[in-house]
Amino acid sequence: MLKRSIFTLLITFSALTLISQDNLSVFFYSSPFYSPEQGPYLETYLTIVGESVKFIELEDEGQIQATMEVTMLFKQNKEIKDFRKYNLKSPIVYDTIEFKPNFIDMQRIPLDSGVYSFELIVKDINDSLLSVFIFNDILTINFNENDLNLSGIQLVESYEETEKTNIYSKNDYDLIPYVSDFYPNTMLNLTFYMEVYNIDKIVGLDEAYLLKYYIEGFNTNKALHEFSHFQKQLASPVNVVFKDMNIENLPSGNFNLVIEIRDKKNALLMDKKFFFQRSNPGMEYSLTDLPSIDLIETFVLKYTNVDTLKEYIRCLRPISDELERTFADNQLRQDNIKLMQQFFLNFWEKRNQNNPGQEWENYFKQVRFVNSSFSTQIMKGYETDRGRIYLQYGTPNTITDKKYEFQYLPYQIWHYYQTQGQTNRKFVFYKPGLAVNDYQLIHSNAKGEVSNEKWGDYLMKGSALDHDRVKQKGGVYDDFDLVR
Repeated sequence: MLKRSIFTLLITFSALTLISQDNLSVFFYSSPFYSPEQGPYLETYLTIVGESVKFIELEDEGQIQATMEVTMLFKQNKEIKDFRKYNLKSPIVYDTIEFKPNFIDMQRIPLDSGVYSFELIVKDINDSLLSVFIFNDILTINFNENDLNLSGIQLVESYEETEKTNIYSKNDYDLIPYVSDFYPNTMLNLTFYMEVYNIDKIVGLDEAYLLKYYIEGFNTNKALHEFSHFQKQLASPVNVVFKDMNIENLPSGNFNLVIEIRDKKNALLMDKKFFFQRSNPGMEYSLTDLPSIDLIETFVLKYTNVDTLKEYIRCLRPISDELERTFADNQLRQDNIKLMQQFFLNFWEKRNQNNPGQEWENYFKQVRFVNSSFSTQIMKGYETDRGRIYLQYGTPNTITDKKYEFQYLPYQIWHYYQTQGQTNRKFVFYKPGLAVNDYQLIHSNAKGEVSNEKWGDYLMKGSALDHDRVKQKGGVYDDFDLVR
């Protein structure tokens, strides 16, 4: 029997909580799939953090167990199309155990193609004092039996060959889902599963096509060549993508896992991205062999003033990845103008190989705009939260500006219909003090941004602002209406 254990679920997901309130912590995501025999269905993946729930004693002395009530509702035009309601029990453990285990649940729910309003409700049956969790999302299931389609991506915690078919079985393997998008340095591999449908109708049955999968920087959308792979496959009605990527040397930062389907001429047919975060302290690798970069006849040679060049490098921070920020911080402590020029050239060549100078000029126009719009007495515009969001995500489609509401501190809500492959993303900024232009980001549903499920309460005048409770990359909370 082939076994591969990548990670144990008996850990505390302290760094990234998708749904969290008070002491109860829940992790959840979902992926749509398609069965040629039965049609489309949705897989849901749910993990309850054992340390956050109440275990009670069973009839057998010394044994304890936790129980959660889980409800899932799928609605269209306010009509319930499907629902699940069940009790999820933890493993039975002895009351002498010091660490309460996490427990996991997976469901397969047949759903017709369409757009659904989804609601997840989680209760701790043994502890009525804990708040009830209500998580809302919009789910789109769109499979056409004649078109090329990709399933969702399932992250895999561990897998083994199937001995007896069960809920975790797929294509002769039992796949235990990894219900988080945070990868600590204890995890050496990123394993994922997805399916490709109807590629045979595009390139021909048993014809070759190219599968490419790689990791790219979230801010740069540039592939990391050390984490790029490809494979030829033969087209069939359903093609399985089940891969195990070594990420031992992947540094800390925000990334996308990217899967591309290309024809034999290397033309892109379809792709899929999945956001994740990596924490790998102490892991560094070179961006490029900067000292070898030739500066002759490049646009950076006109920047010969050390202070000017340092300022230009500082303003790149909003669109830099973690490696670039670290390298730039080190360079700004020195006065090596040639190395700064080489870094600056390399930065823009990565984003526009053909015309890096024009790419910089386009960006610098935006920097001048945010400096004129968002600067404060102590910060330049690109250093502020609004400036950083503007430079990173672009111009918002709408801005709701509330300066004079009696009950609330001044705040703004920026709404992006679509940005960086995400839809319906919002950013809430508020002005906590008397500074004229100092608006700070308090909540967003964008990937990799701060999330605070009680942001509305914090905007009330006189409330205590507890910034330690704002969690990095938290869950998606779509209620942006301050009217409670």
